[in-house]
Amino acid sequence: MSVAAKKLTWDDIKDWPEDAGRTEIVDGELVMSPTPATRHQRICTLLGVEIFLFVRQANLGEFLSSPMHVILAPHVHYEPDLCFIAKQRQDIVKEKFIDGPPDLIIEVISESNRTHDTVVKFQHYAQYGVGEYWLVDPRDNEISTWRLEDNEYVLLGRARSGDRVATKVLSGLELDPSGVLGER
Repeated sequence: MSVAAKKLTWDDIKDWPEDAGRTEIVDGELVMSPTPATRHQRICTLLGVEIFLFVRQANLGEFLSSPMHVILAPHVHYEPDLCFIAKQRQDIVKEKFIDGPPDLIIEVISESNRTHDTVVKFQHYAQYGVGEYWLVDPRDNEISTWRLEDNEYVLLGRARSGDRVATKVLSGLELDPSGVLGER
């Protein structure tokens, strides 16, 4: 006789200390990730600063970086690297988490969990209504942007050095990937 394991929810982990590391719930199962590498953090910081300043200057809404808990469903909770919530949807921003799909999520792909970012999160973010998803790929020095249309992601573009990142959510943003992906 097998015993069914209890599916975890946000309530099960919400009081854990932040230094527990990146904790996500995928279909009710706990997924913990190691601390990102230095290049990953550098890319997040550079990209975050550029987008934060753009969002703030244009008064578009809230731009946040990890650790920020995003609850998409009772058994689906992620900590994306970066996310944006438009001004008119600020009601989903709570004190300790985002309660629903952000307008934009950005993940910097880590080699240790490439499939998690490019397949699992990709599918969940589309399923639960994240309007735009960017995959930042340090290995290929590329940023691919995806727009949600009819509950599926459609490729907006792939940008490399000298290109501009395609985005509908942050219209007017002029971002060249070389400024955030370049080795320093």
